[in-house]
Amino acid sequence: MIFKRIGAICFALAFILAIGVFTDYFSAIISKPNAKIGIIICGGVALLMNLLAFRYDPNSESNNLIFWLGTVIIFIGLIFKIENQRYDQYILIAGIFTVALSYFFNPFKKSEEPDDDLLDN
Repeated sequence: MIFKRIGAICFALAFILAIGVFTDYFSAIISKPNAKIGIIICGGVALLMNLLAFRYDPNSESNNLIFWLGTVIIFIGLIFKIENQRYDQYILIAGIFTVALSYFFNPFKKSEEPDDDLLDN
């Protein structure tokens, strides 16, 4: 699906820019303020595209609401970290725990009941 591909590309760009901001590795290529703006824009577009992909493909078991809630919390925590706001570490930790919780609890997972239609006839 096109939404997933665009989201993956934007997420990769945001991740590369975040590495550059936190390590000053790309300081000769792009300035820190421009990289911060790029992280926010690319991360927001990636999040929006992945949510649209989730909207149009609700049968996928790997996409669940708790996972996306965790990624939104992580994204907010990264924005707080970039802007040097208070409680950024706590928001990031809460987001990571929410994403970890999503792997153990999937409210959209279908039950594993056997199909007994042939035997009922």
